[in-house]
Amino acid sequence: MILKASELLGKFIEAEKKKLDGFDMPHMPTLGTAYEEITRQGIYQDFVIPKSLDLRVVSGFISIGGEMLGEQIDCMLVHGDGERYGLTQEYKYDINSVLCIFEVKKTLRKAEYVDAMQHLAKIRRKFADNFEDRLINEGYRPDISHARLRFSQLTGKVAPEEYLDIHQLSKADGILFYTLVQESLSPITIIHGYGGYKTENGLRTAFSDILEEAWESGSGWGIPSIPTLVTANNFCLVKGSGIPFLVVQNRNEWVSVFSTRHNSAKLILELIWSKIGVYFNAKMPWDDGLHMDSVQPLLIAEAREIDGAAGWVYRTQEFKEKFMVRGDDNLWSPSEIGKAEMSAINIMAMQGGYLPLNEGMSEYLIRDYSVTIEEVAEILVLTRQFMRDGEYIRPIHPHTYVITNDDDTGFVASEIERFDLWCANNEIEPNYMSIYFIDE
Repeated sequence: MILKASELLGKFIEAEKKKLDGFDMPHMPTLGTAYEEITRQGIYQDFVIPKSLDLRVVSGFISIGGEMLGEQIDCMLVHGDGERYGLTQEYKYDINSVLCIFEVKKTLRKAEYVDAMQHLAKIRRKFADNFEDRLINEGYRPDISHARLRFSQLTGKVAPEEYLDIHQLSKADGILFYTLVQESLSPITIIHGYGGYKTENGLRTAFSDILEEAWESGSGWGIPSIPTLVTANNFCLVKGSGIPFLVVQNRNEWVSVFSTRHNSAKLILELIWSKIGVYFNAKMPWDDGLHMDSVQPLLIAEAREIDGAAGWVYRTQEFKEKFMVRGDDNLWSPSEIGKAEMSAINIMAMQGGYLPLNEGMSEYLIRDYSVTIEEVAEILVLTRQFMRDGEYIRPIHPHTYVITNDDDTGFVASEIERFDLWCANNEIEPNYMSIYFIDE
């Protein structure tokens, strides 16, 4: 359903743009208001937002910890009733009832880009301050289930069971976990440009320049302050914060920001639906099949501890425009694993979901497969389906599905719907071994 919905939303926006383009409207604030209305009406179609969840699209103001922020919000996806602001059609909502914040630009240029980023970053920093205040003064126990999953996928380690257990992590892992928690709980932030940058490289370069200028001035940008999505025409910059996208390259490099170039409306919908799913703990009616967005890495982030302090080390990847031209035909597939790893998974399943990393297991793998236990453990962790837990390897997900081939190699995944479809497309009999792991 999501692909069809994105096509309808894209057509709706394009049709409304053509209507506006036919009018002589030299007064820019009026024209800006018209484009904001396109966004408000566009994402409020039945095929985008389930009405039963009491979600609304409004403009107005955000309140954080009882303080109303002065900047007006172009467009917000909110839950429940808000407070009407005087006699206007604007509404005030507490930040914890806001799922998505839009900054709408008719034409996105660098000046508007910087202004929007700073505005949204201010809101995110206020959210973080209020988060800490609630922890200290209200006994707040945040839901960290989503962040725990993403942390384990990124690091191959067991995540804290409670948020305050963050202090048991190393400082580098702590800042990563804190970021993932913030990303899972705060509103997603979108800078939505109907026009502006004409190339994917142009949008990427502008973002890199903004970051570099901030670093030179000593201000800098933390991952939580970076917008979740920036669009200009069909080009997008997307934050790989785990809702829903998590991109890792070269074994363990977290691609915290990447770009796409095919369907900005689809990206908006994917982010909105993902946030709705996390916010309500609801299963959304995804029907993407095996399609995956074709992404190009931009910002690589690594949390490091230097001289007793933790912080982010960033590296950008730049490509010429001609090297980023690509189709929108990426397909999902399960992780392919070898004979030694399949044997290890079978032993794991027989031992309650735990594969011991002991001398006996090491001797077995060396004798029968000529590989070390560390080599097998590393391959299993890199599937993002398994993680280290003390002296064991165990599944990350509650449900893990494994197929064994005739030659004793295999495939592993946790997305059963896609696994089924992949099997059908590749004429493979979906005879799964299912590992159900209850994390107590």
